[in-house]
Amino acid sequence: MAMIINVSREDFLAALSSLQNVTGKKGTIAILSNVLLETKTDSITLTATDLEVGVRHTFAAEVIDPGTITLPAKKLFEIVRESTAALIHLEAQENNWVKITADTSSYNLAGMPSDEFPSFPEYNEAALTGVASDMIKELIDKTIFSVAPEGESQYNLAGVLVEKEVRDGGKHFLRMVSTDGHRLSLMESEGSNVLANLQINGVVLVPRKGIQEMRKFCDAHADISICFEEKQAVIKSDSAVMVIRLMNGDFPDYRNILKSNVDERYIEVERLPLLNSMRRMNLFTEDRYNAVKFHIEENRLTLSSQNMDIGNAKDELSIVYSEGPLELGFNGKYFVDVLQVLSCETIKAYISSAETPCLIKADEDPGFVSLIMPMKL
Repeated sequence: MAMIINVSREDFLAALSSLQNVTGKKGTIAILSNVLLETKTDSITLTATDLEVGVRHTFAAEVIDPGTITLPAKKLFEIVRESTAALIHLEAQENNWVKITADTSSYNLAGMPSDEFPSFPEYNEAALTGVASDMIKELIDKTIFSVAPEGESQYNLAGVLVEKEVRDGGKHFLRMVSTDGHRLSLMESEGSNVLANLQINGVVLVPRKGIQEMRKFCDAHADISICFEEKQAVIKSDSAVMVIRLMNGDFPDYRNILKSNVDERYIEVERLPLLNSMRRMNLFTEDRYNAVKFHIEENRLTLSSQNMDIGNAKDELSIVYSEGPLELGFNGKYFVDVLQVLSCETIKAYISSAETPCLIKADEDPGFVSLIMPMKL
């Protein structure tokens, strides 16, 4: 039976927009660039997948004739985005063509049969646990920048480790950890009232793309439920669900790395002045290494950078520090990445020597720790 439906442009556009990153990757399977449209009694469900991340979005529609078909996700999104009509009319034709009408405009779009589309992964609905999307957003924001780029030799660093821990008299913590081998970021949040039922077994490694899509999902939905199964992570709202295939492999022993870098000596510095200064220093760093020189002495930090082709820069900051002088180098971009996700007024940077990593903490950002390896200048 031919599919005939009327849908709200606003609802249609929001759903199609949330699928674009999943369908945007060019691959060998042509149908993965399409979105699957399936009708129910009074709603329509859109499904997209790249076999790593699958998204399903359901919204209200006037279903005149039920049916299913797949259409090119990007072109369908562009048609709906450019339309000024309040209502979009879709009507399936012969040979998987669909006629789309919006006010005075009409389009004919070539589709593909729905039976060729991959099936959506099954998941255990009972395992889903309700959490605040703001908690997940903060965990992601404070760790995603340290994930290794795809294609790195250490495949297991191209994702975020997710853990749950019970401690301090029954308090439940959800933690995310990332590292690219040059820096490490850890963020944990306490949520005993909601995390008690969340089960995490074994090593849960969510790939970079999956974490990015999870972050976007949280932006679009205030109330979510989440679960971590053996091979997939599931995140669900009242109108949408996302399933992310987990990575295989182990994650570096970050606990021992952090334990071995505990030092009592630190500098205390205002976050925003340091962030702005580091951005200025990065204007004159070499693009590959972004090396910034730190000269630390009593209550003063001098930053400097040099680019052999264009010149150099220097800046001084007031700090709280009373130990002996230190001179060391760090990747300035790494400092910017950390400082811009924090909300505190001051940070503590634990630095003991030019050979040991810098550990960054802030009393006003509880649960967060960052480790940055030094550079030889």
